[in-house]
Formats: sequence, structure tokens, C-alpha cells
Amino acid sequence: MGIKHAITRKTFEVTIDGAMKYINKDRETNLLKLVDMAQKIMGGSYPDYVFDNARELFSHPEEKWMQFMYKSLDELDPNIVKMHVLNLGYEAGLAGMKRVKEMREKYQCNVPWAILMDPTSACNLHCTGCWAAEYGNRLNLTFDEMDNLICQGKEMGIYFYMFTGGEPLVRKADLIRLAEKHYDCAFLSFTNGTLVDETFCADLKRVGNLYLAISLEGFAEVNDLRRGEGVYGKVMHAMDLLKQNGLVFGTSICYTSKNIETVTSDEFVDLMIEKGCRYALYFHYMPVGNDASVDLLPAPEQRIYMRSRVR
Repeated sequence: MGIKHAITRKTFEVTIDGAMKYINKDRETNLLKLVDMAQKIMGGSYPDYVFDNARELFSHPEEKWMQFMYKSLDELDPNIVKMHVLNLGYEAGLAGMKRVKEMREKYQCNVPWAILMDPTSACNLHCTGCWAAEYGNRLNLTFDEMDNLICQGKEMGIYFYMFTGGEPLVRKADLIRLAEKHYDCAFLSFTNGTLVDETFCADLKRVGNLYLAISLEGFAEVNDLRRGEGVYGKVMHAMDLLKQNGLVFGTSICYTSKNIETVTSDEFVDLMIEKGCRYALYFHYMPVGNDASVDLLPAPEQRIYMRSRVR
């Protein structure tokens, strides 16, 4: 991190600390202060309407996105909120994106905003239709290899990293080490959720910049049919622990021809909100892996329904 970058980040951090201190006394005023600071720092990289739109949004506390934000402020650990704004907002969204654009122009090629990597192909579950099982369970990136990838990425302005697998939390000690070393980055790990425990939650709260997307495919009967008996209960317990600790997490949902209506139902979405989920990522089933079934592929009309339903 260059000196100028470090000073700018520190200025932004001080502003966030000040806003967080008084956020519950006057949220609208302090959120607007953050917008003003962001515009001072990054105004030359983005048109004025970007910041004006943010001010307009923050001026309407009854609007759905503001309700989402206020609910997060009420329920999340303050350090998690601060790191989220600093790393996903400032580093990845503002300063990082400016650098990415410069690198795209310099090298005349695409430079991504985020990088996905598989820490391991190993998994503690054996879900039907999972392609990870086809690759074996002994493929791993070392800590140094992942660290080197992130160092190279940051040079190009990439401050957002996603872990897929296998089951990334098989390597959760290394993921925490990476998040701790690269405290200026935002990390998201896809996970089946069964390895989440109190110790891991304490580590997540401490580093503040590693979030989870928990795999789920409906209620217990449907979910456990593919993932194994008792997995749904373990996921619900993991969500409870994460919510109690004020952590950011969401769902990663594989929808099939059989579960598509369930996982998009008001009943299911309301349960996820009640459990503390902040986002939902939907992926359609692909027939690869252990005993894969083409019957689970969503039909064309179901894909059309999914597009309109999610929007």
C-alpha cells in the first residue's frame, strides 16, 4: 500500500469512526457525511450523479434499501460494519476500481474486479451432483500461493476475493490468516456451513473482512436429500451462531427443476431474513458429478420464471 493510499484510507477510516460513534443519534446526517468524504476522495473518478444519487437515497429512510441498511446497523457488530464500508466500499468499490480502470487502459485487456480461487478440492460432504467431487480431494493451494495471488491482485486494484471449492472452510485457519494479513481486502467464502463454530465466529468478528455464502437448497427434506441427513439442522445452527455474533452472511442456492418454487417462496426468503441473511446468490443446477441427474435441470419456462422472480 503506497503512502498516499494509506493516508487516504486512514482519513476515510477516521470519518467512519466518527460517523459510527453518532450513527444511532442521527443516521441520515452521518451517512451523508460519509458520502461527502467519498466524493472529496474519489470525486474525480466518478460522475457527480453517483454521489448525488447516494444522498437522495439516504434522505428517504422509509425506502427499502435504507430499511435494509438500518436493519444491518442494528444487528451487525460495529467492527464488521466498519470493515465492510472500508474494504468493500472504499478499497474495492472506489480506490480499487479506479486502479482497475487504469490497468485495463494500460494493458489493453480485461482486469477483473474480483478473483475467485479454490483453496482446496476437499470437502466434508458428498453431495449428489457436485462437480467438486469429480476433481478428487487432494488438490490444494498453499497459503503462500494464495497470498501471492492476492498480492498480485492488489497491485492491479483488486481488493475483493471469493473462495470456492471443495469446502473452503476445511482450510479456515488459512482463510483467517489471509484475511488478517490482507486487512484492506474483502473476502467471501462459499461454504456448506457445517464447519462454522463459536471459535470460527470469534475469528470472523476479530478480522471483520471475511463473509460467508452458505449453501442451501430448501427446507430440511429437500436440502438433506442431496446434501445428507442432518445438514439442514447444522446450517440453521451455523446461521444462529453467525447472527448472534453480528456477522455478515448470506445464502448460495442451487435451484433445480424440483426446488425452484420453494427456494423463491416468501416463506423461505422470510426464514432466511429471520436467520440473519443479508444476501442470496442463486445458481442453476448443472448435471456434473456424483450420480448427476439431468432431470434436475430447470426447464426453459422455469428459467424465465426465475429471472422475473428474482428481479
